[in-house]
Amino acid sequence: MNNLKNTKKYNIAIIGAGASGLLASIFLTKKNHTVTIFEKNNKVGKKLLATGNGRCNVTNENISLNNFYSHSDIQQINPILENFNYKKCKNFFNNIGVEFVNNEIGRVYPMSQNSSSIVDSLEYEALNNGVKIELNSKIEDISYDEQYYIINGKKYDKLIIATGSTAMPKLGGDKSGYNFAKQFHHSTIDPFASLVQLVSDNKNLEMISGVKVDGVVENKQGDILFTKYGLSGSAILDISRDISYKLQHQKSVKVTVDILPTFSKNKLVDMLLQRAKTLASRDIYVWLDGIVNKKLSRYIIIESKIPENIKFAKFLNRKDILKIVHTIKNLEFNITDTKGFETCEVCAGGVILDDINLHTMESKLQKNLYFIGEVLDVDGDCGGYNLHFAWASGYTLAQNLR
Repeated sequence: MNNLKNTKKYNIAIIGAGASGLLASIFLTKKNHTVTIFEKNNKVGKKLLATGNGRCNVTNENISLNNFYSHSDIQQINPILENFNYKKCKNFFNNIGVEFVNNEIGRVYPMSQNSSSIVDSLEYEALNNGVKIELNSKIEDISYDEQYYIINGKKYDKLIIATGSTAMPKLGGDKSGYNFAKQFHHSTIDPFASLVQLVSDNKNLEMISGVKVDGVVENKQGDILFTKYGLSGSAILDISRDISYKLQHQKSVKVTVDILPTFSKNKLVDMLLQRAKTLASRDIYVWLDGIVNKKLSRYIIIESKIPENIKFAKFLNRKDILKIVHTIKNLEFNITDTKGFETCEVCAGGVILDDINLHTMESKLQKNLYFIGEVLDVDGDCGGYNLHFAWASGYTLAQNLR
């Protein structure tokens, strides 16, 4: 923001009125640049409206490189995260009228608990600063005359690609950003779904459909929701990137769920042995009621392969109890697919970082061409990290554009 009088003013085009594009436009107009955003949808921030189940997980108190992934060296994005840390993010949104609330694990939401607070405030601030937003404007053709980028017959000094990824095509996700990158000789990593539900071919899944537990799956703890098609919930989203990547190279992946992570194996064995005595006449299919959801009780007994002739708890021996405990601590699911781009919150893959100057977000291959947000090969854990990178990359571009 220093030396504004010595900063040249540019006519800038941004493709995409999502998180990164809107924030970049606000800071660019504060530096007196002329900014036009082209948005294919009939309103801005459609994906933003859907994030966090409509609550918008804006950012996270604990921003760390450990929460981000790329096919390039992820250390490269550290200056971006430092440029726009949690404190700067909070101050920015406070200044445009959004107050934050934080949950117990550091996730940050608008106080209204409604994503429209974020979208409306960003749109208002952009328009108030003079940003021109052209809705229903799907850009399919960009030309470059060695000095200007030409879009819809108009010339622009600089072009910013903020198109997002292929995630959520119903909300506008597509490959346009990757195609524009390739037009200007950039390489991309083929996108694959991340933060996405997992599909399983396990039998009897309908028995436990709708059951939610606070469990551990592949060393990630959090909500796990069992569905007719497979697995969902925050812990599942956390492991989905790795599973999705593996499914590109193999037909299926096995995952195990510990549905009672706060109990050790020995403690569970002792508890169930005692329960077999005190509830001796209880039907084994309801014998676990009171410990786990009643839908899970029957499922666990079936998965434990307890002999069919055992009808009542009093007939369970120590070997049977050990089988049941093993199942509770290692409920196995064969994952055959993900729910894909239709439902994933973000994509892994995108424009390769090595060809981007990450101090300015400018292409190293094409002058005055910039990439920000999810179109880049950066993705993060569930918890506000992906949106934070979008904000931070847009801010970095605006602050360092020369």
